[in-house]
Amino acid sequence: MKPIQFFSSLLCTVSLLSACDPAENITECDIDGVICTEEFRTVEMSLTQSSGEPATLDSVVVTKDGETLFTASTDTVTTGVFPVITDAEMNDIIKEGSQVVFKGYESGAVIVNENYKVGHDCCHVVFIQGTQDVVLTSEN
Repeated sequence: MKPIQFFSSLLCTVSLLSACDPAENITECDIDGVICTEEFRTVEMSLTQSSGEPATLDSVVVTKDGETLFTASTDTVTTGVFPVITDAEMNDIIKEGSQVVFKGYESGAVIVNENYKVGHDCCHVVFIQGTQDVVLTSEN
């Protein structure tokens, strides 16, 4: 009788474990079980001149796989800090991270072009990889 109980237990355990898809648990968010703050978060990058002064841009465009996630007019930004991604775009990226391209324009020309990996924690966007403090040189 013991071998039958053992194999029955083993069969049940294998059935339960095979029903769980580990990849599904990583990429999906259980919205009902998540408690999020109501703040609006932005992943940012800072841009400075080689002299240390904050750089200015007319606009920024952020894309993922060639598709525009957002554009922003930044001609009034004097701090040199620019958005890479915001909570508004959270549904456009995956939790583990998506590659996005940040392009900053001045007088119609691209003066900064940076790649970032950004993800989310089911509540807010998070920075994963990339250069957040960019210094403009004559090569940019």
